Amino acid sequence: MLFAILLPQEALRIDQQPTRVCLDAPRAIFQLENKAAEPILASLKVERWSDEDDTAGWTVVQEDITQREARPKQIRNVEVDARQRRNVTWELSKRVGPPSLVTGRHRLVVTWSYKGGKPSGTVPHEFILADCGI
Repeated sequence: MLFAILLPQEALRIDQQPTRVCLDAPRAIFQLENKAAEPILASLKVERWSDEDDTAGWTVVQEDITQREARPKQIRNVEVDARQRRNVTWELSKRVGPPSLVTGRHRLVVTWSYKGGKPSGTVPHEFILADCGI
C-alpha cells in the first residue's frame, strides 16, 4: 500500500491515497514528497485511536516506522531532498515489541523541519489497519 504525503512550500497537504493497510501484509509504504526548494528532515510514527474507558485519544504504537523496534532508543530522521519524493517502508511482519498491532483506526504522524533549521510542522494521515484475511 502506497501513501503520498506532500510537503509543499507554503502548506502541508496529504494526497488522496488509499486509507487501508492490511494487518497481515509484510509492509506498508508511505511516500513523502518535498515540494520546497530545500531539503527536509522528517520523523514518522504511527498512533492508534483508543476510546476504551473514559480516556479516548491517540496512543503511540510505533515511535519510528523506519526501525523494527516499536520503542527504539533513538529516532532516525529521513531526509527528503528538495523537490524530490522518498518512499518510507513500515515493516509490519518484522516489527518487534509491545504494543501489539491490532485492527482499527490509526494515523501516521510526520514531524518535519527544514534541514537548515527553519520552522517545522506536523502532518497526520489517518488509515485503517484491517484484517484482510491474507
